Amino acid sequence: MALDLEKLSKFDLEEDLEKRLFEDKKQEQIFDFINTFREIQIADRFIKECPSYPRSTQEIIRRELTLVVGGTLAIEGTILREEEIEESFRKAGLQKKLKDKEQEAQNSRKAYKYIIDVVDNHEDEFVYSEEHIKQIHQYLTENVEYVSPNVPGQYRDLKARFGEPQKYSFCKSKVDIEAIMAKFINWLNKKSSEFLSSNIIVKAMMAHYYLTEIHPFGDGNGRTARAVEALVLYVNKINTYCFWSLANFWSANRDKYLIHLGNIRSTCDPWEFLIWGTKGYLLEVQRIKDLVLKKVKQLMLKDYVSWLLRNKKIRPRIFGVLMLSISSGKMPFDKFMSSPEIMTLYAQRELSTRYRDFKKMEKTLGLIRIFKEDGKKFIEPNFQKLETLVYEV
Repeated sequence: MALDLEKLSKFDLEEDLEKRLFEDKKQEQIFDFINTFREIQIADRFIKECPSYPRSTQEIIRRELTLVVGGTLAIEGTILREEEIEESFRKAGLQKKLKDKEQEAQNSRKAYKYIIDVVDNHEDEFVYSEEHIKQIHQYLTENVEYVSPNVPGQYRDLKARFGEPQKYSFCKSKVDIEAIMAKFINWLNKKSSEFLSSNIIVKAMMAHYYLTEIHPFGDGNGRTARAVEALVLYVNKINTYCFWSLANFWSANRDKYLIHLGNIRSTCDPWEFLIWGTKGYLLEVQRIKDLVLKKVKQLMLKDYVSWLLRNKKIRPRIFGVLMLSISSGKMPFDKFMSSPEIMTLYAQRELSTRYRDFKKMEKTLGLIRIFKEDGKKFIEPNFQKLETLVYEV
């Protein structure tokens, strides 16, 4: 059965799916979904319970925001490198004039900041509204000229085509949009105790899908749908570090993402999309977990190196090299050795001294790794050392 306006207006695809799943006795798929969600909860709990170091946290959030801005724009065909996105943020901070691509990057940043502010500053239970969605759209599309008629924060009043391949929205007028958006908000605020409907990741992904089908605005609908998906996750405190992470997964798998969205319209069955998206979100949350864990390991290794210095087991020169290596991570050996810090540390030293120091750090202390990869020499801190330390009893 294909989707139409009447069926879309019911916002019950996940409820219909749940009935079919249990009727068809797809226990293996159901258990797989449950296990994936449990793994997401475990990773999310680790991220939340892990000590939050301000500088490390800021570095992760900043880079993840840059990735999601680039990702969500790339789905729409706007390609920006990480450094270009960072430059757009810098220019915006200085109130310099932005090019269209830079403006879109800054707009995305403002939209995600709005989500944080509107959720964190509300009292009592958060209630979704059309104004939230309109405000997100306004932030995403203001100060940018689009080919299709678009008024930031206002519903369109023309027919709309979208997607790959192109298809018409079921909502042909502003009246249609206003009617169905009221129902969408009711669905968004509706509580459920059912297996799928109560799952917050399912809720976020279906909100994303439904909004793409409604396609309420002249332009920027995909970005708005992905931001609303992030809003649902943030409201429910899922991965508050980087609540927008699903957009990174959609971007990395753009073609499959668009195919899944198209398949739901033709079948009214979102199951494959939900399974795939949930597994993708697990990958994203685990990636954030690994970044957080890496930062913790950096601090632990720095603490150990400081202990070695205090107890006169290493010289200040070696201490400086190790601290730089831990902060820098994996780096081409030549680049590391030509850094100002290393050049200063060994400015008055013989080459043999440098060789002896690095041999001690790698072979005796086991605190660095020097290796070749694709014919190129690298250096990196050896975090595995933390697992082999022997503590006095």
